[in-house]
Amino acid sequence: MNLKKQLSNSTAWMSVAASGMSIVSFLVFIVISRILAPSEIGLAVFAILVVEVGKIIINAGLTQAIVQRKEWNQDFSSTCFYLNLIGAALFTALVWIIGVPLTWTFYSHEAVPVLQALSVVFLIEAIKIVHEAKLRREFLFKMIALRTIVASVISGVIGVALAIKGYGVWALVAQQITSHILVSAITLYSAHWWPTFTLQLARAREALGFSTPLMISQLINSLATTLLDFMVGFILGPVALAVYRIGGRALFIMQDIIVRPFEQTTLPALARLTTSNERADATLRILRLSNFIIVPIFFGVSAVASDFIQLAFGVKWQASGDLMSLLALGSAPLLIRFQVNSALIAQGASRWIMSGTLITLLLTFLIGYFVIPFGLVYSAITYVVINYVSSMINIFSFKRVFHTATWPLLKVILPSYIASALMLAVCLLVKLILPAELPSILRILILCTTGGLMYLALGALVFRAETKNFLQEIVSIAPAKFSPLLVRLRSCLRLM
Repeated sequence: MNLKKQLSNSTAWMSVAASGMSIVSFLVFIVISRILAPSEIGLAVFAILVVEVGKIIINAGLTQAIVQRKEWNQDFSSTCFYLNLIGAALFTALVWIIGVPLTWTFYSHEAVPVLQALSVVFLIEAIKIVHEAKLRREFLFKMIALRTIVASVISGVIGVALAIKGYGVWALVAQQITSHILVSAITLYSAHWWPTFTLQLARAREALGFSTPLMISQLINSLATTLLDFMVGFILGPVALAVYRIGGRALFIMQDIIVRPFEQTTLPALARLTTSNERADATLRILRLSNFIIVPIFFGVSAVASDFIQLAFGVKWQASGDLMSLLALGSAPLLIRFQVNSALIAQGASRWIMSGTLITLLLTFLIGYFVIPFGLVYSAITYVVINYVSSMINIFSFKRVFHTATWPLLKVILPSYIASALMLAVCLLVKLILPAELPSILRILILCTTGGLMYLALGALVFRAETKNFLQEIVSIAPAKFSPLLVRLRSCLRLM
């Protein structure tokens, strides 16, 4: 199987995995959010944010260090395994010694036991990191997908059962811990590998030399992504944090389903290419393909957000709808960040990622510090501004590392954004016309249909060249049984 086919199949399987995990997690979250008060949701959300940041540190970029190596090395992998365990133990201790007192003093003492319980995730996560890297190296994304789905379903059932029985916020805690245990157990079994008792200083220096800048950049990026959430919690309180996170919850799931699979499979594919020009050209093709599909989805979500929140979470979370509309617009450029960063990692230019994310973190703190006190809507606007500025920084980094002009990058990105913005404008006009008493589900269906038809029309009539390129790429990687259908579509649109 050639590299393009491997990338296509891997991305499809990672989408399946992300979809299964995220949908189950989302359904559990909906059940619990309908039962608990916003203040209680705010307690769990805060602890989960800390856990997600900690997982970045525990990975320490070592997964990428293993994936990007041309050959598997037992001593190197074993050394990375023990480095992960040491890092997990140190971070768990930091959470208990520093994080717990800070949470008690500046956030809420009721969040402390939730944070302490979830800190066990760090050790569970560390055990399977090298094993998962081995699966990724070998493009065994089907196994990763099946593992994730099985763990999501079982842990989801446990979470829902506990929520129904009245365990409240602890249902979320149990679901999180169970999911991580199952994922780790299945990963260890599937990788068919176990470390030797080897911790070589030379291998450790090699691994940390590559991974430390990447880990710092990933940590800064994670902090930049979650800093607004932490600042909302600290400045506006647990209830505001819950409302803000409800507004972004569905978007985070969409990112897991349709954005992160590209991120996770792009790196192994680009790392197998041999020259800088090949990596640059491949990145541009991936950006063109993924933006054409994903950007209109986020812009479309912006149009239906308020109706979706009311339908899924109930009237008590209605304030989250306007926030979701803004957050959806700000989520689209994350695709640029993820894919450009994968190209930079494959090129061995992780320091550029660290510099860009550091700038993003500082901008987030400065803007958020002055804007968040004005309320949640301004917090969401900050999210939008930061993500678009960050994407511009990524484009600049790509240009400098790969010595390309700015226009080729913009040429593959801008048409999707322009078409999506026009589509959104039409949807908002239709939304104004629709009767207010129309059920939310019907409003969503009408707006989605309108948006889909509008985007197709713009692609066929206005952005013909980009649509033609997109269909050519799809035909080249799609399974053979779908090729005749795609060829007929090109013919109907006169894009042969």
